[in-house]
Amino acid sequence: MTENKILLFEYAIHKLMDWHKETVSESNIESHFTRLASLKLLFLLSATKDLQNGDQDLLGIFDNYCAMQYGPVEVDIYAAIVYKKTSFFDFGNYAIIQKATPDFSALSTQLKDQVDRGITILKSFNPRLISLRASQLVNITHKWAAWRMAIGTAELLGRGSEKMSVESIRNSLPFYE
Repeated sequence: MTENKILLFEYAIHKLMDWHKETVSESNIESHFTRLASLKLLFLLSATKDLQNGDQDLLGIFDNYCAMQYGPVEVDIYAAIVYKKTSFFDFGNYAIIQKATPDFSALSTQLKDQVDRGITILKSFNPRLISLRASQLVNITHKWAAWRMAIGTAELLGRGSEKMSVESIRNSLPFYE
């Protein structure tokens, strides 16, 4: 896993927080971006693409998903969160804490643009998505066939998680509501 992957995740969260500030009048943004909500938003953002314009999704970068009880989890990012390998944010079960002023100058303009386009597309699919609680985001991700198939396999094998291939995610009918 590259440091760029973690940094791009933090950039995405930073931009999602901007969207939240634009959309929701609630003042306590920190409690909205829990670990669970952030991981669900990352999944939805990663799998989003504009087929009409030939945009690529972010699954080439965020490419290590497992189906777990509460939906798809990008395992590398989850590990970075748990082991505090993030630079600008700490992700708790109940809130996000900004621990440093974000600086994304190490990321290429192309990567940042890809995240920005993905967020624009998410907004067009569901303008309310950013205001949904973590449990509502979990319900949305549970609709994806890639998660349902992988979690079904995990249950059959008596495991708590199962790898989700990038192709299975790309081939799933996307849900954003």
